[in-house]
Amino acid sequence: MSQSQTRIAELAAAVAHHTQRVDKYLTSNNLPTPSFQVDGPVELGLPADIEESRIEALQATQELNDLLQGPRNLILNHQHHSLVPLKFISQFDIAKKVPVDEAIAFKDLAASVALDNSAVTRILRMGIANRIFKEPRAGFIAHSAASKQIAEDARIASWVGSCVDEFWPAAQKVVDALVKWPNADEPDQTAYVLANDGLSFYEVLRRDSHRATRFGEAMSFVTQGEGFSLQHLTDGYPWDTIRPGMVVDVGGSHGTTAFAIARKYPHLRFIVQDLPKTVAGSREVEGLNVEFMAHNFFEGQPVKGADVYLFRLIMHNWPDAYCVRILKSLVPALKKGARVLIMNGVAPPPGTVPNNLERKLRSLDLTMLIIGNAKDREVHEWKTLFEQADARFRFKGVRQPPGSRLAIIEVEWD
Repeated sequence: MSQSQTRIAELAAAVAHHTQRVDKYLTSNNLPTPSFQVDGPVELGLPADIEESRIEALQATQELNDLLQGPRNLILNHQHHSLVPLKFISQFDIAKKVPVDEAIAFKDLAASVALDNSAVTRILRMGIANRIFKEPRAGFIAHSAASKQIAEDARIASWVGSCVDEFWPAAQKVVDALVKWPNADEPDQTAYVLANDGLSFYEVLRRDSHRATRFGEAMSFVTQGEGFSLQHLTDGYPWDTIRPGMVVDVGGSHGTTAFAIARKYPHLRFIVQDLPKTVAGSREVEGLNVEFMAHNFFEGQPVKGADVYLFRLIMHNWPDAYCVRILKSLVPALKKGARVLIMNGVAPPPGTVPNNLERKLRSLDLTMLIIGNAKDREVHEWKTLFEQADARFRFKGVRQPPGSRLAIIEVEWD
């Protein structure tokens, strides 16, 4: 940056350059451009180089906005009522009550849920200010591109419901939980427990099938993007070097991960382990060498001598001591050269990624603290877990498949 160019000028130039690249690609290919309107595109489907410009524009825009806000507004922007419209929309199923292709009067919408018109209007206008719904003319509400997603995609509606009913009440108890349990190291001593009458996250889901189903749909939405694609696991690790090959997918739920790998590498044999209730609802697929076994991963591993023990999206749900217990449970079953693969997020050191990505990562990490005193870990923290479990675990490294939100952590038993 030259001495005569300020940071805001540099950022403004970056925004202009990268948005022009995106706009030129869309217009030259007769593709729809971003819009808040109800028919606005959900995905732009950009090629890699243009997608990079989209991301660069977002990063520069956020920094420019933050700089021009000034330090006081950066504090004042943390508003206590920001989730009220989403809570209201979820509680009363508002997205389904507003017609997709026409406007409805606020007073008629309020009457349909038997609530005060003024309160309904004021709450929803807060949402409209944040692009959730729109007011095409005074006194009427209609869908925006964002609210239409809540109406038409059950997974997004479930994500909204989980946020406002599971995580928002618990988030308010984080400090209280730390005062009560300052070590923050037990899954049943959390903010979520304080917000749910002493019940842990998994106990709530076990007792309430509606909340469990909703949370499952919400996670399906969160992990549907390319960053969580199973292709990163099937293509991002040399499975063909494991021959003949026995793989135990620990905590593998209904076998989606094992099925994906088995289709590409039919020489491998898979055993998918999960709790009895989950296994009871699982089904083998004809032609794929995948079977199911009931097993609690805190207990001794019953499959001895496997080549690989795989954990995908497991360890980030548990505090350190519990992850160590999971790893220790493997030890009696391990043969020399056996590999332990963990596919999970690996947190970057603070300040090493763009701020907009850092905010998302810190938000996810805080969510794990809220619900289970769990965490996303940096590389050195993953190494420490294995060292605490057993000195014979040899850390071999971390693979970060291109485009993946998850990394593959590889450890070998010596």
